[in-house]
Order: sequence, then structure tokens, then C-alpha cells
Amino acid sequence: MAACSPQGEAVDMPERDYATQIEAPAPDYATMPAPEPLDHGSLRRAANAEPPANAKAIGELWLSRLEALDVVDGYGLAGKDDNSAIAGFDLRMTPDEFDEAVARNDWDVPPHLRWSFSPPLVAPRVSEAARTAIRIWPASTQRTGLQNQAADGGRIILRDGCFFLQREGGDGTESLAWFHAETGIDMDEEGYLILVNRMTGETMGRLGEMFTWAAPNPILPGGPSRMEFRAACGDAPVAMVGNPAAQSKMESTYGPRPDPVPPPG
Repeated sequence: MAACSPQGEAVDMPERDYATQIEAPAPDYATMPAPEPLDHGSLRRAANAEPPANAKAIGELWLSRLEALDVVDGYGLAGKDDNSAIAGFDLRMTPDEFDEAVARNDWDVPPHLRWSFSPPLVAPRVSEAARTAIRIWPASTQRTGLQNQAADGGRIILRDGCFFLQREGGDGTESLAWFHAETGIDMDEEGYLILVNRMTGETMGRLGEMFTWAAPNPILPGGPSRMEFRAACGDAPVAMVGNPAAQSKMESTYGPRPDPVPPPG
């Protein structure tokens, strides 16, 4: 690789080495300390007033404001009629982010609406320990809201700094892996690269293990651009692996997976 010296001359620079982790032994998930439970109470704000006569207009105003921020995960109506006023919002933002948006725009929050928020992210996207091991972190920045919950799975690996998915029982074709915003990467005490739940700091699995995630779900906005991603890791198909958890971790928590039921006949 060539680069320019401070004097503008071309000089040869050594290629940087990135990590590869194709397989890893599962840690003893049963002995890991349980993460602090999420304080769901702090993620809800109840209505504390009766809806005013112009509640429908107020709800539509707030819907347009929040859609402009691209943070609406859903909303509830005050009645069964589709023409009913909005009673509350479910948002893909934290309480603090909501308060900052309200202050920045000088909005008055209506007391008759209820609010539901996303948990704060307490772990970084990429830890300092893992930063030099990877070429790019392929994860969205928009928070994940409601999603499909069918199970998908496969082995998530790291090769030369890029993340790949090897399908369970597949034909050997690999896809580049892309993650939701709530997943980060770190290195554990034994030197293995791990996926982390950014809402709790919990270890979700070591790269090289078999993982399970909710599917099928789209790639959400934010994160590296397509051009940056392709320049770093190539032109393989891209698979959304969401917020994955190692199958060994799931079995440690919930017990072994049942054998598949054969089709009738």
C-alpha cells in the first residue's frame, strides 16, 4: 500500500493485519453474572390528563413531528375507530433523546399522551479492545423497534477483519453479516472477540459460535455507507443478523432445543 510522506513523496506502507476468528469454544454462560434488569418503569410515561377537545389535531401534529425525526415505532388510538385521536406513542429513542428534541424545538409535551421509549445503550458499538481487530463495524444506528420474530441461525465469523455468516446446513456460500444497533463488539478476558448486548453489556456469544436471531428483518438506516462497507469487505450478499445470541447461550438459559418434528406421512 502506498501513502504520501509529509513531503508529498510516495512511500510503501505495510498492510495492516486484521483479526480472524472462525471458531471459538463456548464460554460457561451459566456462570456469567446476570446483567442488571432494564428499568422498564423509566421507559414509560403515563398520561396525566384527560384528552382535550382538540386531541385529534394534537396527535396528528405530534405524529408529523416525530415522523420527521424517523423515531415512530407505533402509536395507539383512544378508541376503536380509525378516526380516533392518538392516545400515545412508542418511540425508537431514549427518554433523554426525547427530552433533548423537545427542548431543541421548544415543544410543549401534551399531558394527555402516554409515551414509551427505547432503553439507553450502555456499551459502545466497538470497544477499544476490539477496535484494531476489525475493518469496519457493519451495524445500523437507528434503534430497533417492532420486528418479525421467526428464528434464523448460522455461524457468525470474522475473517481478515470482516464479518461473515455461514448458514446452518447451507451450500457453503457465505454472506456478509450486518447487525442491529443494539449489538456491539468487544474482547473477553480470554482474548476472544464477542458480540455484546449494548443495552445491558451482556455477552451474547463469541464469534465462531452458532447464533440465533429474529428474522426476517430489514437493514435499518445508519452505520457505514454501502460504498464504505463494500470497499472494506467486498461484494458478497449481505444478511441481516439482527441482535444475535449464541445457541449455546440460549440453551444454557432455556434448555436444549427440541428435535425438529418430522412432517406427517
